[in-house]
Amino acid sequence: MSYQVVFQSEAVIDTQTAFEWYEQQRSGLGYELIEEIEEALERLSRHPQHYSAPNQKYRKLRIKRFPYLIIFEIEDLKVIVIAVRRISQEPIH
Repeated sequence: MSYQVVFQSEAVIDTQTAFEWYEQQRSGLGYELIEEIEEALERLSRHPQHYSAPNQKYRKLRIKRFPYLIIFEIEDLKVIVIAVRRISQEPIH
């Protein structure tokens, strides 16, 4: 069974900002980031409960190759992506 993955608006903005930054560093690198995020979301949709929950509400998944976390919560059969953050950024409470 797969969970539906839904992005909150902040997570969409986070992803776009990261994409643009990586594209400025090297053409095509932003697309590599998006590929890694898509692969992570595919894993997440199948087994969201496998990822750590640093607090009671939110869980996190590290993106391969890039220093980013997908911050999410599970509600029924939905995975709600709250943010896509650099690991060095302040945590979400």
